Amino acid sequence: MNSFYRQYLDAEVDRRGTNCEKWDRCGEYFGRENLLPMWVADMDFRTAPAIAEAIAKRAEHAIYGYTENSAEEKRAEQGWLKRRYGLEVDSDWILYSPGVVDSIYFCVRALTEAGDQVVIQPPVYGPFFRAVRLFDRTLVENPLLRTERGWEMDYDLLEKQFADGAKLMILCNPHNPVGRVWRRDELQRLVDLAARYGVIVVSDEIHADFNLGATPHTRILSLAHSENCVMLTSATKSFNLAGLRQSSAIIPNAELREKVKAEITRAHTGTPNIFGAIAQTAAYNCGDEWMDAVVEYIRENRDFAVDFIRSRIPQIHCEPQEGSYLMWLDCREVGVSHEEFFRRLVQDAGVALNSGMDYGGEVGRGYFRFNLATRRANVELALQKIEKMVRSMNA
Repeated sequence: MNSFYRQYLDAEVDRRGTNCEKWDRCGEYFGRENLLPMWVADMDFRTAPAIAEAIAKRAEHAIYGYTENSAEEKRAEQGWLKRRYGLEVDSDWILYSPGVVDSIYFCVRALTEAGDQVVIQPPVYGPFFRAVRLFDRTLVENPLLRTERGWEMDYDLLEKQFADGAKLMILCNPHNPVGRVWRRDELQRLVDLAARYGVIVVSDEIHADFNLGATPHTRILSLAHSENCVMLTSATKSFNLAGLRQSSAIIPNAELREKVKAEITRAHTGTPNIFGAIAQTAAYNCGDEWMDAVVEYIRENRDFAVDFIRSRIPQIHCEPQEGSYLMWLDCREVGVSHEEFFRRLVQDAGVALNSGMDYGGEVGRGYFRFNLATRRANVELALQKIEKMVRSMNA
């Protein structure tokens, strides 16, 4: 990483007082202000300079009326997918929606009926559960298996669930929160099963650009038999643009695409945020160097955190996540209940982490999610606070 990006990413940026959920709403979520927030999945890094410049240039025009998505926006996304992943997609495949969670909701509503079975793989991002329950679909859980090799899919159970009538599966790749980047052979096995039983796979790939390990990220649409798959993407996670509300649903199957498009139209969310569209275009056209620097910085944070935890807080177990900037901490051997550990994190350590219970109830008991997308000084301070808390508990 060159010195410019090292200084750029390591700079202290005060986000308090900006209506920032991560920093300004700790009191609402945790009952205490002035916590060190390592929870909400956004980054404390300023976005790429080229994006900020593009937004500022457009802002100077001072008229922000109704707008449309441009052909250039689609070309930029196509270029990004081709350069970074070797994936070619037709421009007609790309639909836009405000966010990946919105797109999951649209897909569930458009591609299933009330009562239909939808498969998810807990512990997993909370909105996956809500997308199924909110629209009166039948939730089918295919829990990930914790093995000596790490987290794995339960294919035997998955095939049974597909054979029993599942209509749709929501996949998370990289997986949030366990951090797996599913290997190509793992994904191909999944897609082959889905094709055999006529199951639609909706793949949330919002963290795809944060590849920290040796396993390259495989885009689901690059696989054989992926004609009935939907790939959800966005520049918002990669470039810290979540407040600008812009994402893509890429759907090669024309019939499925028209159904999802109709749902987006019905929700009246087809008109883009003008600055979201501009930001995403600039990100995909000009963001390669910045993205590479961010991934390197987060990889360094991850390696630092793993070494710190293993050497100084051995009661907590962690594995270096392969993808995303979210570390999944196993705190079950600390010696207190999940609820007590959570209480002490807030009251004694003054650190805000996501409770593992938010990712599937009991399957997440004893686990906590730790956000590494911040300057190194914050990662170190948070870990020092947790270390001090654990030592006091075991004194």
